[in-house]
Amino acid sequence: MKNAFVTGASQGIGKEFVRVLSKTHNVFMISRKENDLTSVIKEFGPTSKGILKAIPLDLSKKDNREQLYSLIKTDSDLDILVNNAGFGTVGEFCDLPLNSEIDEIHVNVKAVVELSHAALGNFKKKKSGSLINVASIAGYLPAPGSAIYAATKAFVKSFTESLHEEMKPYGVRVQALCPGLTHSDFHQRAGIDKSKFPKFLWQDSETVVRESLEALEINEAVCITGMVNQSAITFTEFLPRSLVRKLSGMIKL
Repeated sequence: MKNAFVTGASQGIGKEFVRVLSKTHNVFMISRKENDLTSVIKEFGPTSKGILKAIPLDLSKKDNREQLYSLIKTDSDLDILVNNAGFGTVGEFCDLPLNSEIDEIHVNVKAVVELSHAALGNFKKKKSGSLINVASIAGYLPAPGSAIYAATKAFVKSFTESLHEEMKPYGVRVQALCPGLTHSDFHQRAGIDKSKFPKFLWQDSETVVRESLEALEINEAVCITGMVNQSAITFTEFLPRSLVRKLSGMIKL
């Protein structure tokens, strides 16, 4: 059985990737808290077809990223990497602690770059494999009040689209997954009041992961999940950028 690595595996989209991939793969789960990963193993272990292994690492830390890089680079059975780990902060950039903003860049960007490099080097040699980098529809828009988060997701989207084209000749599938509002613990960690957003804007993790894996099957470079999100992004592309910025600034997280 081949191996899958999933970062940010203890909740939300990452946890759902673990559930689905465990039907066909051994899944190596990466998250900061070992207790949370243990809970996932207890929940999914009875129905898993492969091995579930917890790897507690903090991807804001250089030595932790290097450890995971080596594991992915040298895994001869690697079949899929899902770079899902990420977090956001809320507030005016100049008022937020700089250290937390830098950590956000380390997790949302640096880890994605490093682990993508490890996986693609592995995949290119054997001319097979899949990489999913979780971006966000926030990567299409400015986000006053969440500037670093939107900027990191814009990087991930652009970066991953480029990788998609580079890897096509080698039979390697690469996807930028761009969900919108998705039920998880992400918003609680970021201090975002979920009740401020209408119910129709929300998706569950099951839907996001299903759409992602369906798009991966046909090697779509970008998967924007849900008709509402797709329509919203299409609509904003016809608006003047100054208006998009103004409208974005009116949304208080």
